Amino acid sequence: MKIWNQYLERQRARLRTQYQTPGELFNSACEMLIKCFAVCGGERMKPGYTRRNARLIFLVSDLIVYLGVNVYSMALVWGSLMDEVFCFVTLGVAIQGLAKIEAFTCPELNDLHLYNVGRFLVPARFPEVEEALFHTAMMCKVFIRILAVAFSIVAIAIYTYMIVMPLVLQELALAFGFYLPFFDFRSPVGYTINWLYQFVQVLESCFGLMACDTCLMFLILNATGQMDLIIIYLRRLTELIDGNASGQNDDEIADLIGYIVVKYLEHTKYVRDMDKLLKKQFFISFCCMIFELVASLAIIVRIPWYPGMAVTLICTIQLFVSCALGTFLSSKSDKLVEEIYNVNWYGLSTKHQKTLQQVLLTSQHPVVLSDGFSAINLFTFVEVLVLNPF
Repeated sequence: MKIWNQYLERQRARLRTQYQTPGELFNSACEMLIKCFAVCGGERMKPGYTRRNARLIFLVSDLIVYLGVNVYSMALVWGSLMDEVFCFVTLGVAIQGLAKIEAFTCPELNDLHLYNVGRFLVPARFPEVEEALFHTAMMCKVFIRILAVAFSIVAIAIYTYMIVMPLVLQELALAFGFYLPFFDFRSPVGYTINWLYQFVQVLESCFGLMACDTCLMFLILNATGQMDLIIIYLRRLTELIDGNASGQNDDEIADLIGYIVVKYLEHTKYVRDMDKLLKKQFFISFCCMIFELVASLAIIVRIPWYPGMAVTLICTIQLFVSCALGTFLSSKSDKLVEEIYNVNWYGLSTKHQKTLQQVLLTSQHPVVLSDGFSAINLFTFVEVLVLNPF
């Protein structure tokens, strides 16, 4: 944790010299995200975007073909348990991809993005607000770079495996268990075509998953950033109340309470819309990843299957990151409830107490990310691992 905090301090100092306002920094991070989405045609946050673009049409068509190729490959390797499981595992990746495309290219995502951009344009009421906005923008910038490095390492590792494996085995062996029909992967020409096809699938998967996971992180970071601002307003409210012995701050108190209510309602709507946007995607992705984990582990406990070990590791990391983000959002909601409790209630009028009480009651039952059946948090992640029969 100390190393992480030191790293963030260095990044903060460096980014402070490069960007004059939090809005400029956030827009810079968003531009990087849009470029990642653009590879697959999913740059919904870009003005004038339409799903009817050649890159997205190619990606969807490719995923549909990919599903067919996996079904063909399963028929081709029928009788070999390991090969069948490998095809099932890669089939789940395609299903996840289609679910993510539907979620991260719909208009609702752009609405959330525009709201986030607008937050950085509103003049800061207090100096701490600008600092909190800068922190949110900085975290977006830092995490997109971290994820870019992480997915680059994954891509390099996979490509290295694709190149090295046939050299080590001294035969025309493909890294993945799916094969294009009509091209015999045992012949040099068929092997080359299948190898290039798998190369393209890995490229699209890495860019697509990185863009979607980064976008999810942006949404969560902005949701928690909204609560950070509300917490700042609550602390300022207490300061105004404490210095209001003769009633000179009554107007400011009333104005700030109204502002807190508006911002909390906006935050609640934001999280509700985010949950609605991601619910179906979470359900499909979690089902696929859990199935891939179970199927891969079923083989690994019998033989040392290295591709299955890689799949297990990647699925576990993806599940953990999603659940950790859900827990991070929930923990910030708990912090907000605590800050509302800490307000000097006795210095407020009865009217203002009732207003703040409504905020408190609502905040005690926050909207949480879910897959439609259970909350997305680390408790769910532990349940998945504990209940795994392997």
